[in-house]
Amino acid sequence: MKANTRLSLLSLALLLGACQGDAPPELSRPQAVRAVAVRVGPIVEGRTSLGELLPTRTVRVLAQVPGTVAGLEREEGQADVQGAPLVRIAAPDVSARITRAAAERSRVEAERGFACSQRDVDRTLAAAGDLSETRLDASEKGCAAAEHALQAAQAFEREAGVAGTRALERAPFDGEVLDHLVDPGQAVMPGTPLLVWGSTDRRLRLRLPQAEVAQLAVGTRAATELGGGRVVELGAQATGPARLVEVWVALDAPPVAAPAGSTWEVTLVQQERSDATAVPEGAIGMDEGGAYVLLVEADRVRRRGVETGPRAEGWVAVEPALPAGALVVEGALAALDLDRPVLAVTP
Repeated sequence: MKANTRLSLLSLALLLGACQGDAPPELSRPQAVRAVAVRVGPIVEGRTSLGELLPTRTVRVLAQVPGTVAGLEREEGQADVQGAPLVRIAAPDVSARITRAAAERSRVEAERGFACSQRDVDRTLAAAGDLSETRLDASEKGCAAAEHALQAAQAFEREAGVAGTRALERAPFDGEVLDHLVDPGQAVMPGTPLLVWGSTDRRLRLRLPQAEVAQLAVGTRAATELGGGRVVELGAQATGPARLVEVWVALDAPPVAAPAGSTWEVTLVQQERSDATAVPEGAIGMDEGGAYVLLVEADRVRRRGVETGPRAEGWVAVEPALPAGALVVEGALAALDLDRPVLAVTP
């Protein structure tokens, strides 16, 4: 019985060997390949750099009177409307001038009252023939001079009052405090910068090499971490040793909770696809037939010619579209034997 069993096994082995005699062992051994699923979605190709988020308009608010900073009325980052109080300056000289102007106006006003009251009396006396024309004329001139003196005193008081209003600096337009440049108690003179005030609308500023800016145009689309946007301004000239040019990008929607001075990635779009089939860079092969990918189908691979499109972050858009979720071979495509089976290994 044991001899018959050994004979049967030997016969089976010989039969299998005869069936496989035409196929070399290496052709039946599967090749391990790295297989990656294709992606379907937007892909944007362009130059990515950092942009600084800045107000579209900024000004330095300057002191207009000498004195001491008595108070900063708004915190940094606090927004307000045009005319809102920003910095209060204690200006003793201005206050003293206002006081003197008010006292002078009050004194001249009293003198005018007396001079013009006397003129009215003299007019009555002159009408009754009890006062000469010469005395009446002098009285008229005295009242007129007092009127002119009062007008001058009132103008001086108004001027002093204007100087007093300059001791409280106000917002020149709707915006927010970007940076305080003085501290409470600090002495200032006319022209001293007090703070930086900026508008609440924002743009992104990029600094790019002059050669790259030459390839851009106003209207070039931008993809940013804050949303979409477009180039709205290109600098007129390059500056610095690196010959950098300012490029300004306006956002399609106002950024939410993004502070002025923060930096964000900006991609100036060269080409894009909104619903592209994309494969890794390493999945693209080249031969005499052009670009191709190797599709994994069960334990085999199949060559498929493609045309490449936008590239971004190591991925390439290809056409015609590949089936969603399809696997492609990545890496060492030229060394792969298309006649042998494969063992797909996915990341």
